[in-house]
Amino acid sequence: MSRLLYIGGGIFSITLAVVIGARLSADAIAVVVGIVCGVLASIPTTAILVWVLRQRDKQLETQLSQPRPYGQHPPIVVVNGQNPSAMGGAYQPAPALMGASGSGGMRNFKVIGQENTETTGDVLPPFWDEL
Repeated sequence: MSRLLYIGGGIFSITLAVVIGARLSADAIAVVVGIVCGVLASIPTTAILVWVLRQRDKQLETQLSQPRPYGQHPPIVVVNGQNPSAMGGAYQPAPALMGASGSGGMRNFKVIGQENTETTGDVLPPFWDEL
């Protein structure tokens, strides 16, 4: 019974391909052939990728399933802050942050494309006036 289904499916597929091929233009057939060839070309690459990923997963599982020898621990890193005694005996706070000009006053900005470069950035280019 299953052999009859395979033969019937093959005949149906061939008949469908002939009917569609007779009605399509040469350009459309070229597109279909290109798509089929592209899909067929991707199958080996996909199979190799799946095989490599499974091998990597198996290797990782075997590494994780092996018990660690007694006494082996992951590395531990401890980062200490600065020692106040190394700074002269007394704790000194960090200096206050200052502007780029070195003073705590107003900061100056330059708008890129601005006509006048002497301004402090409070005048915007004419483009912004239109909005």
